[in-house]
Amino acid sequence: MFAKAVSLLAPGQCDDFSVISGSILLIVALEKLAKSVIQLRNPLMILYEKVSFEELLAQENGEGFDNRNTISFELALNRIIKLYPALSAFQRDIKAVIEDRNLLMHNYGYLEIARLERNVQVRVADFAEALCNDCLREPPGQVIGQDAWMLLQKNRDAYRNAESLELEQRIAHLQRLHTQGQPLPCQKIDINPEHKQLCMICPVCTQAASVLFDIDWDVDVDHREGVILGVYAEATAVALTCGCGFTLSTHEEVKCLLGNKEEEMCELVICNLMDERE
Repeated sequence: MFAKAVSLLAPGQCDDFSVISGSILLIVALEKLAKSVIQLRNPLMILYEKVSFEELLAQENGEGFDNRNTISFELALNRIIKLYPALSAFQRDIKAVIEDRNLLMHNYGYLEIARLERNVQVRVADFAEALCNDCLREPPGQVIGQDAWMLLQKNRDAYRNAESLELEQRIAHLQRLHTQGQPLPCQKIDINPEHKQLCMICPVCTQAASVLFDIDWDVDVDHREGVILGVYAEATAVALTCGCGFTLSTHEEVKCLLGNKEEEMCELVICNLMDERE
């Protein structure tokens, strides 16, 4: 399925119908990969909460489960995060991919094809790579097919390079305006008091800028005992603002600017938040 999907998604060379069809196939392929990771841990984990005798009997006889009784992609994602907490860094991006899938499958209306084409391929490639490396302990090419993985990897790099180049060119333009004392044509960002903040060097004025982080919580509770089994937190850099007027207002742009530092900064935000709770 990965191979069929990426064959429809050559960057800049496919029409809108191919983008939509390829994106749906790619997300479905990722869903199947995610569920296979859970099933390898324990086959019953891909079922909803109540397990029937018939389902247990089917499992004992080596039969597959009825798809109607297996969990959704959303629930599969939540369970993978609990099984492999290190993958929580991907949670927000994959939730967005699932929302794109639901929009494609069930709704009509405006759809930004260029954004869909870029985000789905980049996010699916990142999460598929993590599932293979961190959960299955196998190279992605061995799990999803070498040709399909090489093409998916190539497409991801192409989009990332284009996004990085676009951001570099915009920053260079803003640097010239700043040295000339001109106001920067950036969107003003209102800081939500619920956002956590870390500082980084502004690429425009080289002074301290604030990176804003959104936090998602997931508390695992044993309702029979009233005991908290675990608290899972996810931090996502959602915006950047600086006194010089430079701002970034989307997660994708901030992620592109932070590069390899993003994961480290998100982990620091979560650590600081846990310390506050204690």
